[in-house]
Amino acid sequence: MMQAPLKAPLVCCTNSLCMPCGQFYMRKYVILNGDMSKYKLWQGRHDGPRFLAKYCQGAPCTIEAGTHGEQNCPNAFLCAEVTCLGCGLCSPCCAFDVNRDIMKEEHSLGTDPVEARFEKCQGFFGELMSCAACSACFLRCFACTLGNIAVDSIGAQELSGEAHRLSTACARLSRICFHGMVSVKILAIGCMSSQMVHEHRVHLSSAPTGATMQRAFN
Repeated sequence: MMQAPLKAPLVCCTNSLCMPCGQFYMRKYVILNGDMSKYKLWQGRHDGPRFLAKYCQGAPCTIEAGTHGEQNCPNAFLCAEVTCLGCGLCSPCCAFDVNRDIMKEEHSLGTDPVEARFEKCQGFFGELMSCAACSACFLRCFACTLGNIAVDSIGAQELSGEAHRLSTACARLSRICFHGMVSVKILAIGCMSSQMVHEHRVHLSSAPTGATMQRAFN
């Protein structure tokens, strides 16, 4: 994975700078080999009840890939999948996860060591972000409550002010973690997408000769 950008630099740059365009290319030409008749919404990986449908039968919405008319205009559905159906930035990330899972299954690939470390780091900083956000919320509520209850107490007002400043610091820490995670995720998607393209090329070049396909990167 560390060498992937050197093997397919254009793919890495495209997926880092414009993830929707990159993931559209990945699904259509790498995963489906240009055959859009095989396309289904998220390739069926996110089928099932979502939102209110999880708690109330018949409520919106339940996803059933292949039943939404994808076959009539697969390119438009894929465009929507990588841009807006996953809610903003999550859309290309969801499309990437589907592409990555399919590539691993079809080529019998394991998890790259660098990818495993990346996931652990994302998990750690995700927990840190959540703790900082919860602490900021609690301290802000405490500061407001104390400041309104003990209006005549100088000490209470000072404590309220300190709690408010600490809350602001925690909220800032949470935002820093979030933006850092997003930035690293974008770079990682670029590297992993270029790795997938290189693996696809290796598979195509080895398939006609009957040679055993090897993983592009260890």
